[in-house]
Amino acid sequence: MFQSVILEKEDAITQDPRGVVLTGDALRSLYALGLGKYISSIGQELHSLNFHTTSPQNKPFFVVNLESDMMQHALPSTILQSQPKLEYFLRELVSSSDYCSLLSACEVVGRDEHAEGVTVHYLNRDQKSCQIQAGWLVGADGKRGIVRKHFLEPSAGIRQEVGIFEYDGTWIAANLKITLPTPESHPDLALWAAGYDQESVFDLFWPQNWHFCRPPGRPVACGRFGPLEDRLWRHEFAVPEWDDSMDALSMFWDHLSPIITRNIEPSYGARPVEVTFPSDCIQVLRCRPFQFSHRVVNAWFANRTVLIGDAAHVFPPFGGQGVAGGVQDAVGLAWRLAILTKMGTLSSSITCRNSLLQAWAAERRMGIDNSARLTRQNGELCNKEASFKGHLQLACVKIAQAFLNGLGMRLPLVEADSRGYSGCGRGTFLAEFGGGIKLGQIYVQVRVPNLPTLRIELSDQTLRRAPTVLTLLVIQHTRCHEGQSLVDLRQLLSRSGVNSSILSDKSIVQFDPEGSSNIETGTGRWPVCRAAPTDLLAGYPLRLGYNPDQFLHRLGDSRARYVIVRPDHIIFATSKDLNGLRKCLEEVKSSIP
Repeated sequence: MFQSVILEKEDAITQDPRGVVLTGDALRSLYALGLGKYISSIGQELHSLNFHTTSPQNKPFFVVNLESDMMQHALPSTILQSQPKLEYFLRELVSSSDYCSLLSACEVVGRDEHAEGVTVHYLNRDQKSCQIQAGWLVGADGKRGIVRKHFLEPSAGIRQEVGIFEYDGTWIAANLKITLPTPESHPDLALWAAGYDQESVFDLFWPQNWHFCRPPGRPVACGRFGPLEDRLWRHEFAVPEWDDSMDALSMFWDHLSPIITRNIEPSYGARPVEVTFPSDCIQVLRCRPFQFSHRVVNAWFANRTVLIGDAAHVFPPFGGQGVAGGVQDAVGLAWRLAILTKMGTLSSSITCRNSLLQAWAAERRMGIDNSARLTRQNGELCNKEASFKGHLQLACVKIAQAFLNGLGMRLPLVEADSRGYSGCGRGTFLAEFGGGIKLGQIYVQVRVPNLPTLRIELSDQTLRRAPTVLTLLVIQHTRCHEGQSLVDLRQLLSRSGVNSSILSDKSIVQFDPEGSSNIETGTGRWPVCRAAPTDLLAGYPLRLGYNPDQFLHRLGDSRARYVIVRPDHIIFATSKDLNGLRKCLEEVKSSIP
């Protein structure tokens, strides 16, 4: 067991919500941490992206429906979160952990690297000088954070550079808290006579889901976020002419007023009247300009200091990829640092650590570039006024979307998620053995050793029951002689020479694709699972088009029997027999020494 210490500059939770989108693997990671039961307290599910001309009042010219199981991980693809709520639950998780601790009101002021690790100097809440001896320093302190700007930029020349596209723009970003008007508080509001109640008034002026607006007018990104009952609204609009002499709040109200104004017929046959949502029901929690850009570091680490999140990459506000990218950085880095730490004296090997970290950096750069492509696509629709060429391109996208949906396929930018890092030539996986793709996620029925009853859980949870860094998923085909095969498998693992904390016979999780093995009464030394029948999933959140077959579909080989899975759901390698697995284990030993 090894410890992580978080040095947090702020004393308490920052109450100003910043990033509002959690998508894809970021959500999958929250569920893996056991926070799935708190998701509705953190945010609300995003069901669609809506692209409008000028204002959300206008009918969208393009809609991206997010209702389906597009990510193939049995969970909502995206939620609109309240970052303070998320931070609260993460802090609670840390406070109950034996592996991690949080030191608040601490400001990092210095760093010394040496052969055994890193010495981090900081000031505690009493402004007393303190230090921590650590194996690694991870800078997750934002684009202007001290780790990159003060440590790595001067010493190693690490800086943020333009990513796959160039964007620089100033937007005014506002967080609003909405209070519902009532007939008693606002008796003159014409909507009451038109038959509206409080909830329909809210829906009229502050519509569900997320909205992008393109010119004429200013580009806009806006929508509800946080738990439904909090009634929070994020509103961002481009101000390319911004200078510091301008008044952001005054510009915000000038921009918002026509957007929250409607023409309403108060009763049948009556002349329409103009109704504006009451300004005294709008509390501005924050309103200030932000400089947005797309940048990625030219190097992700130097020696024992590593960058993740906004310290490594930043995005404009029309992709929702910032927090998700940071979470993926952390998940991909964590298991590699675990390996380097568990290896003891070998962790000081420059070759070993550079190999693992360079593979991580290559994978994450590929992931960030994929996210940037999605961001750029949204940006094209949000920032540019309609044109003949744009109409033609959008028509092609709609036709392709309809055609692929009919075939059960997805657009390339969405499909890239399932491919994982398979196109990355320097990743930590064996491409020649089917590695690099991302394993899907389904609900499974699992028999856990020493527990009397079957349970239903997400397959990610079952795979992480293995106490080792990697998991060995053994697919039980009925034609196989399981007893002898498992004996041979254990012998192979024990003789492989792979470090037992990385992969051993304790890594095994069995999966029965036919659901034919009698796991209800079975006993054994490893977890055994099968796809949970859908009639047992009443009450579980199921995505439209949920298909338990997709768990193994991504393997691409129906004969695959042994699947080595990384903690970030990426497949390291697959094999159809023990001889092939032997070759995979040799590669594990050489590539993850």
